[in-house]
This record gives sequence, structure tokens and C-alpha cells, in this order.
Amino acid sequence: MNKPLLSVNNLTHLYAPGKGFSDVSFDLWPGEVLGIVGESGSGKTTLLKSISARLTPQQGEIHYENRSLYAMSEADRRRLLRTEWA
Repeated sequence: MNKPLLSVNNLTHLYAPGKGFSDVSFDLWPGEVLGIVGESGSGKTTLLKSISARLTPQQGEIHYENRSLYAMSEADRRRLLRTEWA
């Protein structure tokens, strides 16, 4: 496979000064494992909610298997969460 499974580009969501995350980018390739660590209130849960499309980020984009996560229908996103991401 020559494309990442999950691609996160310039994702930002701040809900208070210094709370949330800013300009997060990474590619996740098949077979890789990614850990997200940080202090309490650093935005870990907010980031994961954004990646799973449960929260719309203020900026940035997410692609899963080369498809924009936010361009998918709600039904397609829910199916993805129940099956491939479960």
C-alpha cells in the first residue's frame, strides 16, 4: 500500500486558551500502532473525538483510506466506527 490508512492534517480544536490541540498532523500506515499521551486537559480526548468525527475540528482534515472523513455521510461514519474502527 502506498498511501497511509489514516492521514490527519493540521487539525486544530481549542475550547479555551491553552485547552485542546493545535496543528496536529500525522499519517498512520497499516500495521502501525499510535499512542496519544499528554497531561490532563492537553486535548487527548478532544483529538480522539475529532478523529472519530464525533466532534468537528475548527480546522484541518482527516482522510481514512484516501476518503475525507468529514465528506462521508453520517451513516458511513457510524458504520466505520462499528466495523473497521471497533
